[in-house]
Amino acid sequence: MKGESKTYFRLNTGAKIPAIGLGTWQSGGGFCVEAVKTAISVGYRHIDCAHLYGNEAEVGEALAELFKNNSVKREDIFLTSKYHCTTNSVNKLENYVRVSLKNLGVSYLDLYLMHRPESSALGDATDPPANSGSEYRQIWSKLNSTWKSMERLVELGLVRAIGLSNFDIPQIREVLKFAKIVPAVNQLELHPFWRQDELVKFCQSKSIHVSAHTPLGVPNCNPTTSENRSSEQCEPETPHLSLRRSRSVHAPMLKLRDVADIADRHNKTPEQVILRWGLQRGTSVLPASVNPERIKQNFNIFNWSLSDNEYKRLNQLEPQVCLFGSWPLDGGISENGRSVSGRGPLQSVHETEDDNF
Repeated sequence: MKGESKTYFRLNTGAKIPAIGLGTWQSGGGFCVEAVKTAISVGYRHIDCAHLYGNEAEVGEALAELFKNNSVKREDIFLTSKYHCTTNSVNKLENYVRVSLKNLGVSYLDLYLMHRPESSALGDATDPPANSGSEYRQIWSKLNSTWKSMERLVELGLVRAIGLSNFDIPQIREVLKFAKIVPAVNQLELHPFWRQDELVKFCQSKSIHVSAHTPLGVPNCNPTTSENRSSEQCEPETPHLSLRRSRSVHAPMLKLRDVADIADRHNKTPEQVILRWGLQRGTSVLPASVNPERIKQNFNIFNWSLSDNEYKRLNQLEPQVCLFGSWPLDGGISENGRSVSGRGPLQSVHETEDDNF
């Protein structure tokens, strides 16, 4: 989509998914409400949520106000939420999605994703727990029944499309063996330091759209179980994470010379350059922010493009570093000779406070 002003991608369901959405992980309380309202006023039409984030009630509060004053209609907004698999939760999946619908104040979701290909008592896509092999085998054996339950949500009209999050190629192949409804989306950590080229190409070859969560890197935080919730309705024994932002690890990536040079040439911010890179490889992007100016800046990624040479430079950044996931945070492992440690250069170069998140 080089140079185009296209603001959406077409899913395999025929629906349109906005090319940029607001991520809501780590957005809480009044900050979340105002972030959603600001995003919609700027032009965002996709809000990416998850029940485990613990802030869907706040998103719903913002949407209710926007719907009431006719700023937007429900059909104008693309809403995503996610199902977090816990022990014996598959038979409650319909209840989980109904809880999200109640908190968001809507009658259907545009997209509902399996948050991770794992089963655990606590953890989300950005702060997974150290799970045992038995837990992993448990969700592997549950994939068929879980996906059938997801398909049932479409039949009931509770969700318009279903998909995956953080699934790799073997796991997607397994789902495709029994899926009557092909996943519409696979949401992944994607940025120039963790491109996952083979996985992106595989998804696209199967008509599975790829969305990039944490496209600017991931802020470092400390997960804890939260006892103090908002007015959000919860399933009994449903885990949540209370995430305290500390040091940002995406700032060093934005200060790289390659990124800075390209930003200067286009009179854009480093964030805009990286987000534009995501769009040009055919992925929608989901930057998270509660800062009004940052939210506005992040949206300005249309009607200009990276040159072929600039795009190539960003595709050659090394090493490749997964900022979260199953990798040990303080150790280091290698995959095909490349570093994939969670303690990669984005964290070790220089961790800076980012009050503008």
